[in-house]
Amino acid sequence: MKKLTECLITTVGKVVNVDTKKITVEVEEEDILNRLKINDMIVMEGNNADEKLIGIITKVTKKRIDGFEDDENLEDEISSVNLCNVTMVGTFFIKLGANRNNIFKRAINTYPEINSDAYLAEGDALAIIMNSLDNESADTEEKLVIGKYASNSDVAAILDGNKFFQRHACIVGSTGSGKSFTVANILEKANKLPYTNIVVYDLHGEYTQLSYAEQINITDENGGLHIPLWFFNYEEIHSLFIESSEGTSTNQRAAVIDYILKSKKQYIENNMSGISSEIVTADTPVPFSAHELKDYLEKEDLREDETGEVYKTGDNKGQPKTKKGQYNGKLTNLIMRLQTKMDDKKYGFVFDETDTQKDSYLKIFADRIIGADSGKKVKVIDLSEVPADMLPIVIGIVTRIIYDIQFWMSPEKNQTRHPLAIVCDEAHIYMANDTSKMKAVEKKSLEIFEKISKEGRKYGVALVIVSQRPAELNTTIISQCNNIISLKITNDRDKSAVSAMLTDSLVGIVDTLPNLDVGECIAVGDAIKLPVKILLDKPQEEPISSTINFWDRWNDRKDTVFDIDGAIKNMIKQSRK
Repeated sequence: MKKLTECLITTVGKVVNVDTKKITVEVEEEDILNRLKINDMIVMEGNNADEKLIGIITKVTKKRIDGFEDDENLEDEISSVNLCNVTMVGTFFIKLGANRNNIFKRAINTYPEINSDAYLAEGDALAIIMNSLDNESADTEEKLVIGKYASNSDVAAILDGNKFFQRHACIVGSTGSGKSFTVANILEKANKLPYTNIVVYDLHGEYTQLSYAEQINITDENGGLHIPLWFFNYEEIHSLFIESSEGTSTNQRAAVIDYILKSKKQYIENNMSGISSEIVTADTPVPFSAHELKDYLEKEDLREDETGEVYKTGDNKGQPKTKKGQYNGKLTNLIMRLQTKMDDKKYGFVFDETDTQKDSYLKIFADRIIGADSGKKVKVIDLSEVPADMLPIVIGIVTRIIYDIQFWMSPEKNQTRHPLAIVCDEAHIYMANDTSKMKAVEKKSLEIFEKISKEGRKYGVALVIVSQRPAELNTTIISQCNNIISLKITNDRDKSAVSAMLTDSLVGIVDTLPNLDVGECIAVGDAIKLPVKILLDKPQEEPISSTINFWDRWNDRKDTVFDIDGAIKNMIKQSRK
């Protein structure tokens, strides 16, 4: 087998500038300059003969030297300098230790010396480097293969599945760049493992036709999953129907808490003999009825208390005197808002309490979302019919329940929690960086994601964040994502956001993002060894997110639907079923 050094035929030139962000190579020959392309791989000398430094070209320049063109005596001299900028991406070891050959590592322990040679990796040299990326991987069926390297389509682009999930990941790209296909690709590969556990938040119904996934609808329809009011913590209940700006809001909050605490304590005393009711708070996940809450508020709004005195004369002689109760006349608006929510079909998944008034429903709910009873390892939660004002609340509640269950698991010695991942589609909607216009409950929802981003790894909870607007994503959460799959991005703000996630030495890669085609990406992070362009695999089962060809469909109307009557009926029913 050939050694890498034997295959380095083309000398690009000499290293003339070195810093932590880039290497500058002076290209010695014009024909070599003409052959260089962005993302070409460059090999440079390391500390010894068995160590080579690997970089990729991010810029090629022909720089004119001022003054030469005006001097006739120098017309035969060089009038320009040819340069290329190289971003360091790792180290290639021809021999590492006693028995390991051709090993690529992301670590950069040294930088090339000035005037050292730089070589173009092509042909056999490129094949040796690319094939080394797979040397330490597991069996083919167990690898997270997402595509092929653009520079050598014979070599699979493999992510380290452990590092990809345990250190969180972010998939970004402009609309139509292929984000949904990338997610479906990863889900498909992960589903081949026997004990995968992935939850997908699907805001637009894009993944509802994946045959291998359990489809969960948050809806009041048959088979839909309910989120009863007792799943909500107090902040979430407050945001749902208590108006903070009203003068009576303090009384409204107090009345609601009074009922919740009394009801939850009574439930524990009647149904959960092994647990003390003294531990109950407004946030304890113990059942209470929203309908009984409304009845209680109506009584309190009309309640009058006896003063201890009686009327001595008149028509009421002998009857006890009364005064307005603590909440008398102060809960009317609260009751109206609560009744309005109850009457709205869109909120049926909260207020239909037919099967949700026992504490066992929490286990039923958790089993549907993260359990394995269905036999399916990927669960897609369809949120497309959840009201917009409820979306952050619902996502926050489900995420909080998932995290709390993982947190409170008690592994024995030498055991770990079984890990799970949450794929957060359109994450910029509920993980926004600008919190100035957020309601308190939306901030609470954001806090649980921030907590998972910082501490989830300890409890086996991973985040895969998917967004078309990385500039709008919460910086605390994004800073904890050690893996980035970036598809085509053209917006300068979004490019800057991606740049902020990269190490200084890789910032130059961002300039290539606008030039990516649909289905092409740059993967960077702990899970990928080589941050170069990847041609993504197409999933066998495609999500419902294909970009509509306006001009073609206006021409042939092929496979389109335009049923206004049906759409109006669905709008009235608040359901597409």
